Amino acid sequence: MESTLTAAVHRSASGAAASTTREGDTVTAIIHAPAVPVRMLSAGRMHIPGGRATAPQRHSATESALAVLSGYAAVLSGHDMRPDLPRPGDMIYIPPETPYAVVNLSLNASVLLIVFRTDPKFIADVQRVPELSGAVSSRVGQLRAEHLERLMSRRSGRVRRPR
Repeated sequence: MESTLTAAVHRSASGAAASTTREGDTVTAIIHAPAVPVRMLSAGRMHIPGGRATAPQRHSATESALAVLSGYAAVLSGHDMRPDLPRPGDMIYIPPETPYAVVNLSLNASVLLIVFRTDPKFIADVQRVPELSGAVSSRVGQLRAEHLERLMSRRSGRVRRPR
């Protein structure tokens, strides 16, 4: 698709195509073909409610990058579902064919991410990997417990003296 644009295209998330999965995460495709004449890039927003995780998935030919905007997430990747713990402002790169899942480590607060893909249609090559669901489930409890421990250890520093 050849682009003849001579200026930027502004696309708001409101009114964009959003889909909610069985797991409860909502993905909103914002920059994608045919809405924008993109050739090799798409972007969207992913919202994961507290206590939820995405289903394991992979993209056969697509590179992805996840930018964490807010919340506490774990990105499990590879066939062993190795965890990475990005903080808000961090980005995670996911090569083609690499299975991954995103876990919200909080039971209450949401996680918000921006997703960039080299799939111009944004969801054309999403492939679920149900055989890794057990590996994801087996890690979630421990990851949430470790997250809570990290939060509590940060908060248990010096106690303020009353004025």
